[in-house]
Order: sequence, then C-alpha cells, then structure tokens
Amino acid sequence: MTLVRNRRDIVADIDVAFRCCTFRRMTNRRVRIACIFSAAIVHSSACESAGQTMAGVGLIEKHFVTIADGRKMNMVCVGHGSPTVVFEQGSGANILTWQKVVEPVSKFTRSCFYDRAGYGYSDPSGRASSAANATQDLHALLLRSGERRPVILVGHSLGGLYATLYADQYYADVAGLVLIEPSFAQQDKDEEPIDRAKDEIGFKDSTSQLRRCAALARLGKLALETHEECFAFAPNRTAQEKEFLTYQYIRPDRYEALASEVESQHSADGRSDVNSRQEIAARRSFDRKPVIVLTAAEAVDPKATPAERATSSRLWRSWKAGHDKLAARSGRGMSVVVSNTGHFVQLDQPQAVIDAVKKVFRVVRKSR
Repeated sequence: MTLVRNRRDIVADIDVAFRCCTFRRMTNRRVRIACIFSAAIVHSSACESAGQTMAGVGLIEKHFVTIADGRKMNMVCVGHGSPTVVFEQGSGANILTWQKVVEPVSKFTRSCFYDRAGYGYSDPSGRASSAANATQDLHALLLRSGERRPVILVGHSLGGLYATLYADQYYADVAGLVLIEPSFAQQDKDEEPIDRAKDEIGFKDSTSQLRRCAALARLGKLALETHEECFAFAPNRTAQEKEFLTYQYIRPDRYEALASEVESQHSADGRSDVNSRQEIAARRSFDRKPVIVLTAAEAVDPKATPAERATSSRLWRSWKAGHDKLAARSGRGMSVVVSNTGHFVQLDQPQAVIDAVKKVFRVVRKSR
C-alpha cells in the first residue's frame, strides 16, 4: 500500500479520509496517525459514515447517566434481552460508527452505545484519555446505569484494546469479547527505525494540530458548518446527524480527548506507551470466555513498489499474530480473517460483526 507521509499530504488530498477506510491494517503508526487525523480531524467522520444516509436507531438521542464523580456520560441502549452487548468505538470515532449493526444486534439482545469522556454528549474527565481511565469510566457507567452484568464487549481498533483491558480488570463483569481490528499492547515494537523516525514527525504534527483546533474551539472560532483545518462533514449526512456531530466538533473537549488518546497510545520505541504498560500489567487468561477477533484480510496495492509490498506484508503478519495471541488467551478464542474490508469492518462487512456477536451471544446463553 502507499503510505500517507504527513499532514501536508492529508490536507492536500480531500479523498484521503475515504482511502483510510480501505486500509487493511493500522499497525504502522504513520498510517494510523494519518487516518486518525484525516478521518477524525480534517474530514471528521468520513470513515465511519461513508455511504450512509440515516442514523442508527436512537443512536443520536441523549441519555445521561451521572457517574460517581459527578460527571455526566451519554449512553444509549436499545432492544431487550440478556446478556447486554456494549460497543466501544475506536479513537476519534463516535457512536455513529455502529450504524450498520445497531438494528440487527438489538433485534436479539439489548445493545448499549456510549460516548467516552470528552466525546459526543459526555462530559470531559479532566484527566488523561488512557486505556485505564477509559475502562474505569465504563465500569462506573455500567454500575450507575443499572445495566445487567456480565456484558459482551465489542471493541473496534483502540476500543478493542480498551475492551481487552476491561476484561483484564473487571473479569467477572465480562461474558465474552468481540474484537474488531483491535489495537493491542506493543503493536508497534517491530517497526523499522526509519519508519519510527517518520512517525515521530507525524505524531508531533498531528497532536499539535489537535491542540490548535481545541484552542480555536475555546475561542468560539470554529464555524458551524465547516472548518477545514479541524473538521468537515462526510457526504450524505442527515440534518439530525449534522446537529449531533456539530455539537462536538465545535467544542474543545473532543480535540483534547483525541490528542490525549493519541499520546497515550504513542511511544518513541513502540513498546513503552502508557496503554501498553497498563494492559501488560493487568493481563490475564480469559479461561473459557468466548472471544472472537476479526482481522481485515491482507491487501495488495498494485501501485506499491516491491519494497512497500514487502513492508506491508510484514506488518500485516505482525498485526495478525497479535490478534492470534489475543484469541489464544481463551480456550474458546477464535481469530478470523475477514475479506473485502478495510479497517472499519463494521461498515464494510457489517454481517461479519453481527455474526461474531451472535456467535458469542449464543455461547454465553448456552453456558448459563
């Protein structure tokens, strides 16, 4: 695949956010930072919404739950049944990323979607957006909401690492896991030095821009419709969706939360980032809990040079090996490759996600 080199390339190419949706892996930090910036900053919700015209059932409604420290968090639950399925989106995304799975899953069990601290309608936390803090917030939210536990956690990308850590720390509260193209501890440890150096430039550039967007938002200088340095709406957004997205895109909280998420997932050596240290410290066996890990199949870019193809293939194998290890932490773990999809499997191949959730759901029900 052709790698996006830095933010200048992203700003110059308005379609890069949509191309990020088709990347088959996010292991290389340079690609991941580029996609985060283009999809979640410059062109906001492009990846999570491309090709969609309607909001998921009830997803953009407000439902506040006040957690123990007095903050309000927004959580929307639809459907009936047990165990409840709780969805955790990736970095920079919002609950609309689950539009294509909310209705099918909520037909057979209760399904809950929430905004992390600083995102959507949820209050900012005033602390780092690390994996440990995110999982603590989710635990507090589930306790105060009264939702029945244990739950099935479905996590995409960085949300997959959060779901993994949640199962590490609150083992009894988790019935099963579905991890979609999940991040995992030390996933960048095998990166080549030359790529690591380029990553540092991209990381600093992207986080600086996020801070600039936050500063503009605090001053009230982000336009209601678009501000190309910070956000723009993807095509086919409904008026309701634009209202929901505008609320968060013109506020500083989202940019600050996303910058903190990126910082917590980053380290110069690919090993010592905050999230990796937290997950490794809490790591445990998942025994016989059902776990399904979905990995996008390896892509072959016909325009890539032989060297780029070799690098891409090596990174994909490392990505898949990490997913295999996650699945192997359970005696009922499965590592599944999904064809014809990019990183957002829930949008490109939603049936694969629905089937995985249903399979875990059935195992849990049968084990009762």
